[in-house]
Amino acid sequence: MEGDQFAEDMLRLVNRGREGFQAFAATVDLVGIKNQMVKRRNEAKARLDDLQQGFGGALSIFPGGEEYRVCFATDAVFVVRELEPGADTGSLWASFCGHIYALAGFLDDMDRQIGNPGLRVVVAAGPLLQVSDPESWKKLPCKLETANWFVLTGAADALRKCMEAESLGKKAGFLTGYCWHERPTPAGSFLGTRLQKVPLEYARRPDLYDTFYREMVARADQTATLPGWQANSTLDPAGAK
Repeated sequence: MEGDQFAEDMLRLVNRGREGFQAFAATVDLVGIKNQMVKRRNEAKARLDDLQQGFGGALSIFPGGEEYRVCFATDAVFVVRELEPGADTGSLWASFCGHIYALAGFLDDMDRQIGNPGLRVVVAAGPLLQVSDPESWKKLPCKLETANWFVLTGAADALRKCMEAESLGKKAGFLTGYCWHERPTPAGSFLGTRLQKVPLEYARRPDLYDTFYREMVARADQTATLPGWQANSTLDPAGAK
């Protein structure tokens, strides 16, 4: 049995060391939370709790997050999906975008119903500098001291783009109340689609997520661009059409 486990671990290590990994990333960001932290701390705390619990609960309504790595930090949820070399990125990109849009539209509607300003969502794609063994620290001599550690992902251009867009915000055109999804080309160029709740009768239909994406593209009424990415990257985010 030990030999089988060793072989499995080695295959996993070799696989993750290959070239060509990509990642999709999304940030679901609470709007106005920083002001609330100063003036209405109890409301800010309630919103943070609602985002954390709401995102997890929404996955039971909009299934399909089994492959995601998720982190709750500051006033946002960070979502990453790693893709192995050779994956059908075009199809997976459409499904990922549609899924995130459905989740975010549900959460945005909940937030606005109780008088809050809602969310801003950014979805991007890019090469992934893979962490070869993300669970390695569990086997270290200091594993008791690292019991609460986890790895979100390696260095993903996708997550970097999401964070840059959030940081720039309105001054770069990334308006609140929108889902900003990266165009297939050129890199760093985004379409903005106003967040809207997806009818719950379609919620449990992962086969419809790519349809949600096509509707997002068709309904986009804003554009925004991250400075520097178009000139410095040859990335086609997902091969999406």
